[in-house]
Amino acid sequence: MKVKTGHQELFGSLWRFPKRDVFDCVPLHYLILKLSGMGCITPRAGIRYGSTMTTLLDVGLFVLNLMLAVSMMVYGTFMSQRHLQSPIMFIGLKLVNFTCYASTIYGLISCFINRHEIWKFYNEAYTVDAMLEALGERTNFTRSFTLFVIYYGGAMGVCCLVIGVMYSENIPWMLLLNLGYSYFSLTTFHIVSLTCLDVVWMRNVRLNSAFRKQFALEGSIADAPALTVYGPKQMLVLRQIMQIFDNISDLADKGSFYYGMQIMVSIAGSFVYLLFYTFAFTLVIRSVLPFESVFNAGPIISYLMFAYNVFIVAFFGNALKQQVMVGTTSSFRL
Repeated sequence: MKVKTGHQELFGSLWRFPKRDVFDCVPLHYLILKLSGMGCITPRAGIRYGSTMTTLLDVGLFVLNLMLAVSMMVYGTFMSQRHLQSPIMFIGLKLVNFTCYASTIYGLISCFINRHEIWKFYNEAYTVDAMLEALGERTNFTRSFTLFVIYYGGAMGVCCLVIGVMYSENIPWMLLLNLGYSYFSLTTFHIVSLTCLDVVWMRNVRLNSAFRKQFALEGSIADAPALTVYGPKQMLVLRQIMQIFDNISDLADKGSFYYGMQIMVSIAGSFVYLLFYTFAFTLVIRSVLPFESVFNAGPIISYLMFAYNVFIVAFFGNALKQQVMVGTTSSFRL
């Protein structure tokens, strides 16, 4: 018997407004993952409680993206020629290309191996949302979906701007494809990993809000404030909050397991580019390289884009780490 997929149920909610739950926001994210080869899965019917499977299309998309990444790495590392006055910068650009594509290939393979975990991540987020709603903290899914569309559109718009600037400089089309695909891959990894961090972070924020509404801490920070519980009703709410905190911690662990590699890929590719661009800047100061080789629109926009990638992931990661530390300390005191 042929297994029924959940595509009709999934994409039927794409144009539903207002968004009711996290699975109304998933379709666009699901398409991005699937077409980029970073999440080649197919949900079964009953997407909110179901499992996933791997179809021939999923395997084909993964193989296609993997072959494209391998061919681009080989071309950019061994075949493409860039007319640079500095041999050091020529080697540096080769290394940047190799790092971007090697990390992308590793990320693609890792995502394919762990592809079924993505649906478990959203299943658990769906469960946490229901528990938070019972405490009066409902997520505004329409706003979350809108922000995702705006952010993804803006990030891809910057990629198109960089590629357009390079195209105007009469770069060979194979080299343009090589650079464009590396930018697209790193940006997609960045968007996917940042979405995961945001899913966990926002649910932690809402849990903290529910806690503050229900309870008040007595004492100062220096005196290790104590929590006083009045009556069985507050004790029941406290147990619910502790259970939600445990579920969010599990959600963070699952996100770290599945998306941690994507964060590393995005950071690795971005950092290597920043390293060699900064090195090129020092060579310009020492008059080794001409001014226009570094200070033109393409490299500057690329530098800002990759610097932002590193900064925003570090910001969200640190904010999430602080939340988890505070929550763990509170749990211990209770």
